[in-house]
Amino acid sequence: MSPRGRRGPPWRQHAPPPWWPNDEPWPPHGPPWRHRRRDIRRRFAIFFGVLFLLLAIPVIAAFHATTSQWGNDRDGPPFPWFVPFFWLGLILLIVWTVRRLRRTIDPLADVMEAAARVAEGDYTVRVQADGPGDVRHLIEAFNTMTIRLQVNEQQRTHLFSDIAHELRTPLSVVHGAIGGMLDGVYPKDDEHLAPMLDHTRVIARLLNDLQTIATAEAGTPQLHREPTDLRALIADVSASFTPAATRDGVDMRTDLATTPEVEIDPVRIRQVLDNLVTNALRYTPEGGHVALSLRETNEGIAIEVRDTGRGMTPEEVGRMFERFAKSADSGGSGLGLAIAKSLVEAHGGTITGTSQPGAGTTITITLPAGTTR
Repeated sequence: MSPRGRRGPPWRQHAPPPWWPNDEPWPPHGPPWRHRRRDIRRRFAIFFGVLFLLLAIPVIAAFHATTSQWGNDRDGPPFPWFVPFFWLGLILLIVWTVRRLRRTIDPLADVMEAAARVAEGDYTVRVQADGPGDVRHLIEAFNTMTIRLQVNEQQRTHLFSDIAHELRTPLSVVHGAIGGMLDGVYPKDDEHLAPMLDHTRVIARLLNDLQTIATAEAGTPQLHREPTDLRALIADVSASFTPAATRDGVDMRTDLATTPEVEIDPVRIRQVLDNLVTNALRYTPEGGHVALSLRETNEGIAIEVRDTGRGMTPEEVGRMFERFAKSADSGGSGLGLAIAKSLVEAHGGTITGTSQPGAGTTITITLPAGTTR
């Protein structure tokens, strides 16, 4: 909403607020818009009017008795000099109160009108932060809520689209192969059945990944924590990937400091490290290396997975932990880093990534030191 100067009912403004839908007429019509602000003002006016009268009647009665006595007794004390100032102050107080009420009521009415839009599914609503301090904080909180709702709705829409896209290819292959076998185009032998089995595994892996990320983001992953030596865990991960790295001409390196044991789910953290090393090897060319390091920092226990691959653009770095974010030549589902982020955060840790085109990528995991349950 743009600044309005002296505020008035929204249907009397010359232009609609920015969040007003383009396909709806302005000014609005119908009782909800025309009467809501009037009803709020009327209720506030009645309440404060009654309260003001209850407080003012005794004072007015006392002044009336004083002035009446002065009028009946001309030889008495002089007319109280402060009586005109009292009435002037009373009038100014009424004017100030009305203006303050209006500055409070109008923004609240805007929030109520915008909230009705949000209830109808319009998450683009924003209200200008105006009015007294508490009212302004309420409006800022409302705008923050609508922004988050809008982002969540966009992510939900994109998620459904990405899931449909990821499932469509393997299902199409399986459907086509089975149809060809039933029609006699392909023989029902191992050569044609094996690819279908591979595609069903892709579907199963995708569904498992979706279930893992859903439970992790909901804050309900099954974590079986136990005291774990991260140095031994990372060394085991490096050893398991060394044969594949050697075949591709990639050198696996480790730099593992001795750190205290931490209470983690070793299976889940192993899953995170497997995802990170798999990605690192996928994008590291022959002659490059993948390095795993472990050290203790002020924030906790830090694990780094660093490669000398092609790196990522700033745009790709900003989206690396989003679901289904992957490059065109990726062979995965695009959920690996999103799952890693969810599982690390479920342990109370953080995961960050840095990368530059041609300079490789570094993923850093920081887990809380000590016992975490």
